[in-house]
Amino acid sequence: MRVVRIKYAHSEPLFWRARLEVVEGGNLEAARLIADCAADLGFVPITLAAELGLPIVPRLAIYAVGPIISARLFEGKGEKGPCAVSETTVSARVVSRLMGISFRRVEDPWRGLEECSQVLAVGDDALKMADVGVRHIVDVGELWWERVGTPLFFAVLVARRWSRDVEAAVEEMENSVAMFYENPVPVVEAVSRRLGVSKSLVEEYFRRSRYLVGPDGVEHMRREAEILGLPPLRFLEAHSPDKGLL
Repeated sequence: MRVVRIKYAHSEPLFWRARLEVVEGGNLEAARLIADCAADLGFVPITLAAELGLPIVPRLAIYAVGPIISARLFEGKGEKGPCAVSETTVSARVVSRLMGISFRRVEDPWRGLEECSQVLAVGDDALKMADVGVRHIVDVGELWWERVGTPLFFAVLVARRWSRDVEAAVEEMENSVAMFYENPVPVVEAVSRRLGVSKSLVEEYFRRSRYLVGPDGVEHMRREAEILGLPPLRFLEAHSPDKGLL
């Protein structure tokens, strides 16, 4: 059972104590690994889950309820107009839909700060920019909460089919999250060292991050897809083995 992990800090609580065979990739690569059957389940941007028709397991996700820090539109110093890092699909779509901004894509958000008037950065780079005090125009999670009033799902858990092995893998990640909530200090310290950012920022970031999907999660995901102009989402019944699509 191979599980895709998106390679940013937000994944740490899901995997730090999970006994799984993990395949790591960026936002775009994660979806390809599932679609190409290189992994059995894993986390992918909700945009790509919709576009590729990947069935969602509505028990775990990576989402925000309000400001999130790791997805922000930062002030740049250049004259080339708004830029977005190429790895973002969800945040770029949210800002485009809710603020009417069109982005030029860049590979390096730090270079983008020098070349572009605004830079949409996500993941670990956004945390590093926040830590060194780069001024931001808007936090994507906060923007969504103020305009829409529901959680913003960045990545969802998808599986090609439901099985007892998938159930066991999901439980491993749920248990990992539970142990993180009991004692977040080891994860906070490890992320702080790895990224070279302050522990206080990492603590705040994880306080704002959400993983366990509540009873209204499916409804919120569907509404998000509708607002963002995505194809209808597909869901797997995630409570009993061998169930099909919802």
